[in-house]
Amino acid sequence: MRWGDDPYPDETTQVMVADDPGDRGLFFRVAPVSFLGSSLVSGHGGCDPFEAAALGSAVLYGPKVRNFLPSYGRLATAGAARIVNDAGALGNAVSRLIAPDQAATMAHAGWDVISEGAELADRVIDMVQDRLDEEMGASDARA
Repeated sequence: MRWGDDPYPDETTQVMVADDPGDRGLFFRVAPVSFLGSSLVSGHGGCDPFEAAALGSAVLYGPKVRNFLPSYGRLATAGAARIVNDAGALGNAVSRLIAPDQAATMAHAGWDVISEGAELADRVIDMVQDRLDEEMGASDARA
C-alpha cells in the first residue's frame, strides 16, 4: 500500500511505500527491515542509511548510494546492511530477514555502528560547554 493514498494498514498489509521523507522515521521505528529504494534511482545518490539504523531497522539498499557510500560501507561491514542489485535479490534478502532473529541481529549491529562515537561526541560537547562557560565567566568579570 502507499501511505497517504490508501486506508490505514491492516493485518494483511505486507509492504508500505512512503514517498514523503518526513514520514520515514515513523516507519523505520516499526519496520524490522527497510529497503531504501532511492538507492536504485540513477542520479539520486541514495539517502542516509544511519536514520534507519538509528531507529532500529535492518537496512537493504541498492547500488546507487554514492552520496552516502562511507555510511553504507560501515553498516555493511558491521552486518547491519545488505546490498541488493535487483528484484530477485531483494526478495531473497527479505525472505531471509523475515526471521525475527536475523533482522534483530542486523538492527543490533546498526545500533552499534551508530552509537560507537557517542561517548567521544559527549566528551567534545562537554569540553566546548566548559570553554563557553569559562568565556562567559571571564566576560562577566570584565563587565
